[in-house]
Amino acid sequence: MEIPAMQLIDQGMTTGKWVVLSNCHLSLEFMGEMEEILFPKEREVHPDFRLWITCEPNPEFPLGLLQLAIKNATDPPKGIQAGLSRTFQTMVNQDFLEKVEPYDKWRSIVFALCFMHSTIQERRKFGPLGFCIPYAFNNADLEASLTFIDKHMTTSMNLNIPISWKAIQYMVSDVQYGGKITDGLDREMFGCYTQFWIQEQIFTPNYCFNQLITEFNYHIPDAQEHGKFLEYIMKMPGNDSPPIFGLHANADLTFRLKESVNMIDVLLDTMPKDSGGGGGMSREEIVREKIEKELLPMLPVDFIWLDIVEKLRNLKGPKGLGESGKYDLIPLNIFLSQEIQRYMSIATIVKRTMVDMIDAIDGSIIMTPEIVDSINAVFDFRVPRKWQYDPTGAEISWLTMSLAGWIKGLLDRHYQINNWVFKERPPSFWLTGFFNPQGFLTSMKQEVTRQRKAQAWSLDEVEFTSDTLKDVIQGDDGRIEGK
Repeated sequence: MEIPAMQLIDQGMTTGKWVVLSNCHLSLEFMGEMEEILFPKEREVHPDFRLWITCEPNPEFPLGLLQLAIKNATDPPKGIQAGLSRTFQTMVNQDFLEKVEPYDKWRSIVFALCFMHSTIQERRKFGPLGFCIPYAFNNADLEASLTFIDKHMTTSMNLNIPISWKAIQYMVSDVQYGGKITDGLDREMFGCYTQFWIQEQIFTPNYCFNQLITEFNYHIPDAQEHGKFLEYIMKMPGNDSPPIFGLHANADLTFRLKESVNMIDVLLDTMPKDSGGGGGMSREEIVREKIEKELLPMLPVDFIWLDIVEKLRNLKGPKGLGESGKYDLIPLNIFLSQEIQRYMSIATIVKRTMVDMIDAIDGSIIMTPEIVDSINAVFDFRVPRKWQYDPTGAEISWLTMSLAGWIKGLLDRHYQINNWVFKERPPSFWLTGFFNPQGFLTSMKQEVTRQRKAQAWSLDEVEFTSDTLKDVIQGDDGRIEGK
């Protein structure tokens, strides 16, 4: 890649031609040399020479080259209306709508497939509610699907055989788009789209995509001209209702909250980090003082695992359950052991991060990008990412907006676990204060089943019941005494 690119750049510098280098994120080392290439010594560059670079967003792209360049970003359209509008203005025209006979069925299939493409593109904004794993679907998937349907319909008409919808659905959901899908649940969900929207019924008049009643009903327009399709697309709402994606209306709240949080994070990241005033403390000094005087003294004493194991062996449960000295085999005690291990892991990460920030500010260790991000987060009263997510992006702790709320959660969880281990099993529990609340409920069912072993109770037959109390117990932090 580098040799042909260098030859074109050399010719362009001499003749004044424009040169386009595509997919430059695949050769970041060559991009690192581009500054020296564009400003050669002892050589004149033609004033009309221009270099165009196309690249996907990449954090390792040379910063100096970005600063030199005039940047033009192309963002994907937001909303089903915007996605359909771009498709019908770039890929689909009047000739395309009259490409395959019978024309009326071809137009319906084209619109249905374009609608499904825009829907799955927009569904990604809901995060894990939309797809378990975000996939990079693009226009190439849509073009490949339309090409297959084009050939299939042409062959079916020439041989006078019916359209095989199973073949079309398989090629679209399992081959063209499905080739990128790696999660089984995502593949199953995508198959539902094709079964509902790529089928024989789309040829019926005014076929409606949304099965539920919404503010706007999405139909396949009964039109022949390309302009009529665009007119109908322009009538679609700019903000899509979650039911059109097959989601509950509350999914929109999740998306809006995520969007607001991302915007606030961007605003905080772009704020000046230097403290004002000539004689004031620097940002690093403020963070160091906050950690040494406020955060580190607040952290609870570390658990000693050998003491925990000994306590669990003697931590009694319900009557008739467990043997003396072997109470650590009681289901809820096993659950407690797992919770303590996960808490100790988080507490270790928190303390190590704080110590590393202090050492990096003092110059004892290297100031890594991870430590810089943690310092910026503490300075902005946010939670460092390392405390909430592991390197793969999976959640490892509770999510809160502010640093103070997260530290309070750390202390409250220690309070509940510590009292349970070193005192006795509490009469009430802070369910949301556990890492695995479902594990707690399952352990409860296991204990009840073992207590009723003589009656031959089955774990699958045990069900939860709840009673609503008239009085409100303020216990959202695990600090309930005598309740």
